[in-house]
Formats: sequence, C-alpha cells, structure tokens
Amino acid sequence: MSQQTTSKNICVITNVDSLLGYALAYRFLEAIRNNEDPSADSKRKIRILCRDTQGLELKRLEEMGADLMKVNYKEEEKLREAMKNVRAVILIPENSSGRLKEAENLIKAAKHQDVEHLALMSFVGVDRIHKSGEDANSSEFRNFKEYHQIEKKVKETFGGNKHCIVRHQVFNQLYYFMAPRLEGQNQLLLPVKKDVKWGSVNMIDVVEAVYRLARKSHEQARNNTPDADPFYHKNVYELTMERTMNAENMAREIGQGLDREDMQYEEISGSDFRKYLESMKEDKRFRERPDAHGDPREGRDGWWSIPLGKFLNDQNIETMIEFWRLACKGQQDVHSDDLHKLLDRQPQNLKQYFKTNREQFRRFK
Repeated sequence: MSQQTTSKNICVITNVDSLLGYALAYRFLEAIRNNEDPSADSKRKIRILCRDTQGLELKRLEEMGADLMKVNYKEEEKLREAMKNVRAVILIPENSSGRLKEAENLIKAAKHQDVEHLALMSFVGVDRIHKSGEDANSSEFRNFKEYHQIEKKVKETFGGNKHCIVRHQVFNQLYYFMAPRLEGQNQLLLPVKKDVKWGSVNMIDVVEAVYRLARKSHEQARNNTPDADPFYHKNVYELTMERTMNAENMAREIGQGLDREDMQYEEISGSDFRKYLESMKEDKRFRERPDAHGDPREGRDGWWSIPLGKFLNDQNIETMIEFWRLACKGQQDVHSDDLHKLLDRQPQNLKQYFKTNREQFRRFK
C-alpha cells in the first residue's frame, strides 16, 4: 500500500453487490467497530460502491458505518465523485458484460482524484492462459482475458508501489450451491477432469489476508518505515492453498469433513454445470442470507460469507467454468505461501473447512 502520509481517510471497496465485495466490506467495518487498530485514524471511513442500494444486505453494512454509494460504472464523471478524499481502493471487477470498460473507468477516476493506492482482486491463472495453447482469437477464456487486461491497466496507471494485484483460487463457499448434491446424493459434480490438480480456498482466509495486508502496509507508511518488510509491498500476491489436489482427492476430503466417507466425484460438462447453477439461482434456499452467526477466527461462515443465488449471473458462472477449463489444460497447479505469510498461520484446508461448516451445509440439503 501507499508509503506516504496523507490527510485522506477513506477506503473504497467496489462491487459490494458481489459475495467477495460484501465480505471484504464487512471485515473492514468490523475492524473499525471493534477498534482493532487503536493507533489508526479515528475518522477513517469505508465507502462501499454498489449498483443498487436496495435490500436488507446492504443496509446491514450501512448500519455498521459504511458510506454507501450507488454508482453507474459506465459514468466516469460520477465515479470521480466517489473517489474524492479517497486514500485507497479495493477493486473487485463487476460480473457484467461491460466488466472491462467499467473497471477502466474506475481506474481512470481513481487516478484523476490522486488516489494513493489501488488493489485489484483477480484470479489465479489469468496470467497463464498463453501457456494453455489457446488460439489468440478464441473466446474460450474471455472472462479470464478481461481480468488479465484489467491487471495490465492497473499496472500502467498505478505504477511502482502504488498498486497490488491479489489473485485467489475459487472459493470454498461456492460448494454451498452444490450442497443439495453433496448432502443428498453424496456426489461432487464439477466440470473438471478427475486427475488434474487445482485448488480452492476459504474466502474468509482471503478476506482476512487482504485486511491484514492493508493494515500492515498502512502502518508502515504511517510510521515512515516502508522498507521494514518488503513482503507487504509486493505487486502480486497469489492467495492459494500450499498444495493442490485432484478432484477425486477433493471429494474424499469434502466427504470426510461432512462425515460422509462415501463421497464420489463425477466429471460433468460445462453446459450441464451451467444449467445446474442456473437452477440454484432461483432456488428458494439461496434467496436470503441465513441467520448464521459464524466465527471467522475459526473459519466458520456467517451471514456475510454465505452466497446468494442472485450472485449466479452469466458472467460469474462462465468465469468459474473458465477456472476449471484452465485446470484441465494443466495451468491451475499453482501454489504459494503468500496466504500463509499474510495470515501468520496455515490457511484452513478443505477437510477442516467442511468439518467446521458441516451444520451450515446441512441447512441446504
């Protein structure tokens, strides 16, 4: 994060309409409410950007102290207003057909208003498409290509130590949509070959890592010790588990976590997987957040980290499918110790995640 002192006291989190954006906003607001950093500026604010301010979910964040702003990411002038007095931005690209242009507009608006630091949330593997043997003109990885283009735009606009890119694997929370099959039929169905290696990660761990990264970097800047630990000023972080597994081993660990030793894995086509998630979008079990009082310290999901069906739009579904498509080409066998270092502990593994959240998954049976 930025290494110069400043009177600006606002941090912006975009796309809080998404699962990740909402969870990040909750974590940063919780930190302020609990006074987790007593030495921090007491006037600091969290501004959250969304397409629609309606709904109980966003009102909860507003009640926690968020400055809630409705924006149209196509209108750069309005985005400049949202960037006034902003010190840092966490950009979560929209799951929309205009994702690339909307992200570019926000990046330009942030630069125009002299935002000091911009962090981009991206996916592991977006920089490895060229290794997959894909034709340059193919649309096979259209969404991943857009993420990679946004990464390049961030680097060009916020050079040096004024930016960082945080890549992550698919989230374990995605499995909630598969709970009816996991709990009802003892089956894990995914569009990926059973013998290729890839990884999924607990979103709570990713959110906590991003919060700690922001806090530590700002602390070094405030104390004028930017070189105390260069790790906190890298430009790219890969937030992954420290080992990858094939789908059959994942099914085994999920089964053990759910106390179902006979869990089986079956590869399905991308089109069948898409149809399944589209059916979950309208499923009544995923219309409202459950009244779940989780404990992030134990990796237990709460109402802020359990997904809703409305998140499953076309772009989001296709992006997930591209993650596994890239895995099938051998390009998701990626692991790093960045997450471990940021958390100062081992990330929660798949078996632990399902064991901790076993009762949550049974809600969706």
